[in-house]
Amino acid sequence: MRKLYRTVSTLLVALFAVSMFSFIGCTKYANEQELLALEEQKQAAVAAEKTVEERKKEKAKLESELLQKKKELQDAKKELENVKRRLAE
Repeated sequence: MRKLYRTVSTLLVALFAVSMFSFIGCTKYANEQELLALEEQKQAAVAAEKTVEERKKEKAKLESELLQKKKELQDAKKELENVKRRLAE
């Protein structure tokens, strides 16, 4: 009798669980709002990647300019030393 009671109660619990999942209404497809949100996020990601690329190019340009200015500074210091040495002679 107890075994029959356990079997019936287990079946009822399983049936209840299956029926709950069937009423939830999950689909494997996204609805229109989710698709719009996904498209907005995709556009934001593309814009962010574009901004990152622009910043990388700008950084490379500025680093190149910095190296050029440092070279000009070294040349100016050498010229200053040459002028000081000539004046001292």
